[in-house]
Amino acid sequence: MQELQPGQNRPITGSQVVITVTGEPLDEFSAMIRAGAVLLAADGRIRDPGDQVSAEQPRSRDGSVEFTVSRSEFQVNLDAVPETVARIAVVLAVKPGSPRGTTFGGFTTIDAWLADAAGQPLLRFSLPPATRGETAMILAELYHYQGQWKFRAVGQGFSAGLPALAAHFGLRLPEPTPERPAAGGSESRRDPERSGPASFSGTGFCVHPDGYVLTNHHVIEGASEILGRSPRHRCRLEPIFADPTNDLVLLRTDTPPPGIALFRDGPQARLGETVIVVGYPLGGLLGSGPQVTTGNVSSLIGPGDDTRALQFTAPIQSGNSGGPLLDGDGAVVGVVSSKLNAVRVHEMTGDVPQNVNFAIKAALARGFLDAVGVDYRSRLSGGIRAATDIAAEARDFVLKIECRG
Repeated sequence: MQELQPGQNRPITGSQVVITVTGEPLDEFSAMIRAGAVLLAADGRIRDPGDQVSAEQPRSRDGSVEFTVSRSEFQVNLDAVPETVARIAVVLAVKPGSPRGTTFGGFTTIDAWLADAAGQPLLRFSLPPATRGETAMILAELYHYQGQWKFRAVGQGFSAGLPALAAHFGLRLPEPTPERPAAGGSESRRDPERSGPASFSGTGFCVHPDGYVLTNHHVIEGASEILGRSPRHRCRLEPIFADPTNDLVLLRTDTPPPGIALFRDGPQARLGETVIVVGYPLGGLLGSGPQVTTGNVSSLIGPGDDTRALQFTAPIQSGNSGGPLLDGDGAVVGVVSSKLNAVRVHEMTGDVPQNVNFAIKAALARGFLDAVGVDYRSRLSGGIRAATDIAAEARDFVLKIECRG
């Protein structure tokens, strides 16, 4: 039996498999957590309420997925899955009525097991300890790609619970019925302000030909829908693994962009060297194409002596977050993350800072990809090239990340 890390996937050879969800302590897990499966179209959306499988509806409408509640076990007949279904997500949620504050972090282990039709274990995904208070989660999934079914370890959590998970799949949960006031009492009632879903954007870049895209975690935090766009490409993205502590997240699309970013081997970013930023600032206000700025590495530490970050002078704006910081040869030396708050600094010091911007060092991003199991590409620096050539290359692997809450 093979152990998977978050983001890793393995092909499935048989037509019938069993996915079992377990957690420890077992009694508390059974009492507080409910498991389910959702059959999804290629766009990541559920097609019909009959494509949900749970204790309340233990069989999908097409019969391809059945749930045995007593064993928390999903039997999947891959030959019976309709062609319009691209993936089957196994999900978890804290049950209503559980003790206040219950999250996945309260359990010592949460595992997804894949076995063949005879019950022989094939793969195991043990969820890393949850520390961020999630109450709903995509634990793992089966997905169909280039004629092959695969099993992928996911571990994507939603701190906003079941409503956020449902919205991610294009479902809207019914609003709770308001309680009627007691006879003789009074109630002051206001209709809430209604507005469309919030939209926000950033930048990301493709790091693997299978469609893995790296960006900042804060770029997609709270998003129910994530799209990638460039002048030459459009795709839907799904979070695979997140590291909020280091502000990184890995996304994936089944329609990869044409290019792949390469990380720099050898010496990391050096003080004073030329760097280039390619991204999509200000949400399209500056045009639909990527924007390119140049500057230098001005410090090898970030704010508060944070050694995970470096400082650079290439101008950035809101929306550049998550994009690549490239060296003079076009290789990645960092992930753009933030800029100094000029207004706040002016209030504190009376001075207006100019082009004080920060990026997560490439070594940290590479360690994140190593932990997730993504085989990124890298190369030794070949010297300084024209910024025009680097920008032309980057157009094929840099994406605008468009999010809808």
